[in-house]
Amino acid sequence: MTNLQKRWNKLFINAKEALLTKEFLSLEGRYKESHRFYHTLEHVVACLRHLDSLSDCEEGRLVEMAIWFHDVVYDPLKSDNEEKSALFAQRALTRLGVDTESVDRVMALIILTKHPSHPQSLGEKYLLDIDLSILGADSALYEKYEAWIRKEYRFVPGILYKKGRRKVLNSFLEQPSIYSTENFRDRYERVARVNLEKALSSL
Repeated sequence: MTNLQKRWNKLFINAKEALLTKEFLSLEGRYKESHRFYHTLEHVVACLRHLDSLSDCEEGRLVEMAIWFHDVVYDPLKSDNEEKSALFAQRALTRLGVDTESVDRVMALIILTKHPSHPQSLGEKYLLDIDLSILGADSALYEKYEAWIRKEYRFVPGILYKKGRRKVLNSFLEQPSIYSTENFRDRYERVARVNLEKALSSL
């Protein structure tokens, strides 16, 4: 059993091991789909590392559940991935014995990862900042990120892709702040804006 699967199991300590394994493999299978290059299990792992670095995240267990499921459904052709991911989470979490109130909260958190959104609680803000942390990565990793996104949209002609990508990148730059928490603003805001400007100039 991998460390990642052990972490998954600890999140649902009251569930039976066979069910835990079944649900983990189902989730893992989604994140290993061949059309994914960035929205993979590695992205989930990176998000979990960011969560682990926080000492003041409200609803930490629920935020972690949201991280596991927030990209479980990912089809670049569709605009309802977050909603479908939330429904996927609802079914899986219910089977794992999570109470209805918590399941509903996780679903709401997942839907908030559809940009743009307006997080209110600290837990919501951290979830979105974690999801966007790649924007503030070092330049080498950010360049890989842009390449991975292009591969996920490889079916889109170059001219149309550039037009759409410019719109996405500008939508972040036009915000007063990309990140919602002081923690992430201090760590990533400046670098994220440099990365976005550089990506725009290369399109």
